[in-house]
Amino acid sequence: MAIAIQPDPDPTRSRLLQAAGEVFADLGYHGATVRDICAKAGANVAAVNYHFRDKMGLYIAVLKHCMGEVPEDDTPDPVLLAAAPQEALRAFITGMLHRMYGAGERDAWHLRIMTHEMAHPTEALPRVVDEIMAPKYAAIRRIVSHLIGLPLDHDTTRLCAHSVIGQVVHYAHARPAIALLWPDLKMTPRRLDQIAAHITDFSLCSLRATARAHGRPPGTKNPKRTQRTSR
Repeated sequence: MAIAIQPDPDPTRSRLLQAAGEVFADLGYHGATVRDICAKAGANVAAVNYHFRDKMGLYIAVLKHCMGEVPEDDTPDPVLLAAAPQEALRAFITGMLHRMYGAGERDAWHLRIMTHEMAHPTEALPRVVDEIMAPKYAAIRRIVSHLIGLPLDHDTTRLCAHSVIGQVVHYAHARPAIALLWPDLKMTPRRLDQIAAHITDFSLCSLRATARAHGRPPGTKNPKRTQRTSR
């Protein structure tokens, strides 16, 4: 089945992205060859150099194309964040889950590419982290920071952010195992909303307890940075 790619004004570039996404998903960066990608795309090998400079440039373009750089729903609205950080958390989790499952085949594609990348990192990883993952990480830390009343770079803020992300990512990376453990689970939009609501409520219980443990009423403004920070 062809994987849906957003339209590109240049049809050759679009075909290369489509073919490269499928080949990288199947073989990973190291196993894929420019020749295989171009054959699948029906393009000349020189087209990769023309449009993307080299194989690594094509790989990075595929990752950015399928994951998006900074989707709007990953950036909490300042007004919503200040007035109702709980709802900002709910919106973040719901948006992340729906992006993972909402486009069907496309989801499995980019997740398989990222699984390859995490298992066998390439020189693209720092760029992937900086351009794709870091904005999302900053967004969830801002939300958590508002909820527990600790600075963005506080260890506890980071640990809580990782815990929230881990719950969401579990449903993506453990997808084959979940299908065997829970065969009746169908990722319909309604089910995704249910899962998002559960993760949000589960996380909020923990975050409120964390805020109390640090002597801060949940949802208070962040204090000034303390010396206990992590880079």
